[in-house]
Amino acid sequence: QRRLTFTADRKFPGVAQSPRHWLRTSPDGTQIGFLMPDESGIVQLWTVSPLGGAPRQVTRNETDIASAFTWSADGRWASHIMDGSVCVTEMTNGRTQRLTAKGNAAEAPLPSACVFSPDGREIAYMRAVGADSERFTQIFVVTLP
Repeated sequence: QRRLTFTADRKFPGVAQSPRHWLRTSPDGTQIGFLMPDESGIVQLWTVSPLGGAPRQVTRNETDIASAFTWSADGRWASHIMDGSVCVTEMTNGRTQRLTAKGNAAEAPLPSACVFSPDGREIAYMRAVGADSERFTQIFVVTLP
């Protein structure tokens, strides 16, 4: 057993507990991805080497990542929900792009995991549909540009 993160001295110590998420290893095994608040308290995507070292902040978004994230098979992208949209972040430069229009609370993707198709061309996600008394969850896909 070996500890990899040491965050007690940060303004917002610890890794994010909300949204509920699991650690994800990059496809090549060189990075462990996780969510943690930045110095402003905004939940961002970070990585750390499984060999140890300082965590690297990947995203610098203005709003929290609101879901679990998933790596693409080639390790280039991470998909997640943020600001009422399905988004992808390029892991090398941290640039996040919105793939769906920003939805109001009734139309926004659910803050659950969103996953890449095996060929990396689409992302599947869930959102609720129907009238208030008859709302139920359905699966949607969005194509990457």
